[in-house]
Amino acid sequence: MKLKQYPWVLLLGAFMLVLAACGGQPAASPTTAPTTAPEVDLPTPTPILEFAQQPQPGQKVLVWMVRINATENRWERDVVLPAYQQVAPDVFVKVLNINQDDIAVKREAMIAAREPLHVWSSNWGGDGFASDRFRGLLADLTPLIERDKWDTSDFIPEVFAIYNVEGKQYGIPFLTTGSYVYYNMKLFDEAGVPYPPSDWNDKSWTWEAFLETAKKLTKNPEDPSTAVYGGVNGLWPPFDSIPMIWGKDPFTKEALETGFSDPIRLDEGTAAAFQAVHDLVYVHKVAPDQAASQALDQLGGAFLSGRVAMFMTGGWGHWNYKEIIDDPNGFCWGAAPIPWGTPDANIRATIFTDPWVITAGMDAENTDLAWNFVKFLASAEQQKAFTLATGTPPVRQSLLNEYYKQYEKCVPAEKTKESFQGAFSHGRESSNHLLVKFDELSQTWDNLLSPFWNDPNAKASDLMPILEADVNAALERIRKEAGR
Repeated sequence: MKLKQYPWVLLLGAFMLVLAACGGQPAASPTTAPTTAPEVDLPTPTPILEFAQQPQPGQKVLVWMVRINATENRWERDVVLPAYQQVAPDVFVKVLNINQDDIAVKREAMIAAREPLHVWSSNWGGDGFASDRFRGLLADLTPLIERDKWDTSDFIPEVFAIYNVEGKQYGIPFLTTGSYVYYNMKLFDEAGVPYPPSDWNDKSWTWEAFLETAKKLTKNPEDPSTAVYGGVNGLWPPFDSIPMIWGKDPFTKEALETGFSDPIRLDEGTAAAFQAVHDLVYVHKVAPDQAASQALDQLGGAFLSGRVAMFMTGGWGHWNYKEIIDDPNGFCWGAAPIPWGTPDANIRATIFTDPWVITAGMDAENTDLAWNFVKFLASAEQQKAFTLATGTPPVRQSLLNEYYKQYEKCVPAEKTKESFQGAFSHGRESSNHLLVKFDELSQTWDNLLSPFWNDPNAKASDLMPILEADVNAALERIRKEAGR
């Protein structure tokens, strides 16, 4: 089956994965004086958009750093800027549109040089929120929220709390999603196999059930040109998202709250988790090996190829895969919970949430300038406009039901709601947002896990002692450098 390609959608998904966001990955929403969001007309995306850089005489200048992304940039230029001009005509929003890989260096150079930088997202570029907070780059928004009696009750509670550390609110979420099992309904129907459940509390949806379902849906695994793969893993970050399925989170709650982890222990249960995912490819043959994965990439990617029945990955699938629902060459799909590895693995989904933050240390006038803009982005009106422009889910509860209706052609809205929101009560925020110097940690485990995934004879029990030692050495370096 040949599917229509969606380059801009795939690009957005890639950005979400890197941040993760990336989730998350893959942005934005919030206000002072509400305004009706203009109709969102989405022309053909272009790779780079120009933004006006010169204010009118007498205008205050607010500097907003964003990442180069065609879909988001069109929302920023064509939706946010005109709407904010109506609300605050005395303010000129200067947009710095930066390649995501270069954001951290540019941002820190600006802050160090005391150049104006008002609003940005801490999970775009660099090591993420935890590192930026630890180094004192983020303003505490709590006094501003309290002063303005700003109502936060409409935000998804679990999501809004993510960036509250020791009673201080450092960021306002604008994008969030969980991790799910995306399933191709067409392949299920053709095989006569029942769909997975949407209820995260359904204890029948075990790893064994996932595996048996995958086996029933797999066809011709030895022939990459015709193969259909029943169950493929794309969870990220792999180091913790995989063992979490079996209730083996390597990081403690304290580590994720402080950003620093004491030495971890990778026990036999953790080894079994990695081995179970490894065996999807080489033992059960329900997932493609490296060569077959590259072949699927030529068809648009694992799930978009139409040749994968179930794909475990971050929730960027909700917008990356939305277009294929209405495509004549596409298919219906649904999102199911991450399966239970063990009955006590209640927290088994990785969540990806991006916040807007304000640079710490600005004077009161500039802080208020930034805060008013963040409130505007976080308003229900602008959150809705962002969702319409990008396809990403809103973080405000009042907008969620309308969002779920977008998938009713394939899945009833109530079931979409059940599966989507269940990730928040059965998950925790991604470690790449909550651990200081995550990039160093990620490189450490990726160096060891990459050959493990590609070796048919690899044994997780042999890898775990080496992986544990290397990660613990990295954790110790990070603690020492931070004086912890």
